[in-house]
Amino acid sequence: MSVDDAAMVVALQRGIPLCARPFEELSRELGCGEADLLACLARQRAVGTVRRFGAVFDTRRLGYRSALCAAAVSVEALDAAAAKLTPLAGVTHCYVREATSALRPGVPNLWFTLSYPADIFPAMVDEVAARLGPYALHVLPATRRYKVDVVFGAATRAREEDVAEGDDLPPVTARDRAVIGALQGDTEARADFFAALAGRLGMKEWDLLSTLEIWRRKGRLKRIGLLLHHRNAGWSANGMCCWRVAGDTTAAGRALAARGEVTHCYERPEAPNFPYNLFAMVHARAAEEANAQFASLSAEVNRVAGAAVPAVMLLSTREYKKTSMTFFA
Repeated sequence: MSVDDAAMVVALQRGIPLCARPFEELSRELGCGEADLLACLARQRAVGTVRRFGAVFDTRRLGYRSALCAAAVSVEALDAAAAKLTPLAGVTHCYVREATSALRPGVPNLWFTLSYPADIFPAMVDEVAARLGPYALHVLPATRRYKVDVVFGAATRAREEDVAEGDDLPPVTARDRAVIGALQGDTEARADFFAALAGRLGMKEWDLLSTLEIWRRKGRLKRIGLLLHHRNAGWSANGMCCWRVAGDTTAAGRALAARGEVTHCYERPEAPNFPYNLFAMVHARAAEEANAQFASLSAEVNRVAGAAVPAVMLLSTREYKKTSMTFFA
């Protein structure tokens, strides 16, 4: 059976199994060879589509708080405002997002994520607000999580998540921090992935694997896999689709989460001049494709709601920063 790079890239994004020979195990599921998977990953690195190969952790379950933030900034001040935000370690994504249809003045156009340890998060919100002055900061944390599944090139899977802070695991220890630190960057992809990592940490491989398996079951570890530079890989139209759903968003949120083209879906509070409470992300190869996806998703929301629901899509027109979170730096 011949397995092309596209199928292998999808599988690598979904994550490697937690076992002694993860690439060998994954290759058996795909019907290719271990060397084929490792060679595919090397090719993706060579052409610049790999952002990193490593772990994706749940920020809340590491004691962090995060929120989507926005501000309505004058066009001539956007670069200067972004330059004040992007040096902050807790700002991992920062974009200009603009509507595909005319909206009233004052709609937020500078959007970014903010993540910090829970005990200093309020102070960092104040710091960001000061840096943005005179423009007002709007903090929009997720109040419901219907889906977080970033896999480019394949239908994504619905996964509703509790937004409660923390978990029932013990607090993160110094040993845990060492493991997180070793996995959160761009790691070396090799056949004995976990044995090599354990050796560098001074651990036994079985001890590392058992720790990671507990974290996976408890939701602290989401996956260990490939994260793409989605623009370099061809997904250049990044659309944030938003609806104003009256009352409970559950039915509409679950309907959106079931759609393969949706990678993220959240309920969030409304913001001044932006009265929307249900957000979904789509990634397409062109704006026309993103617009078609938005129209289809809006039809689904209207069907579930039984009425026309106010909606808007903002396309990312400028990327100032896109990195992964570095925990316990």
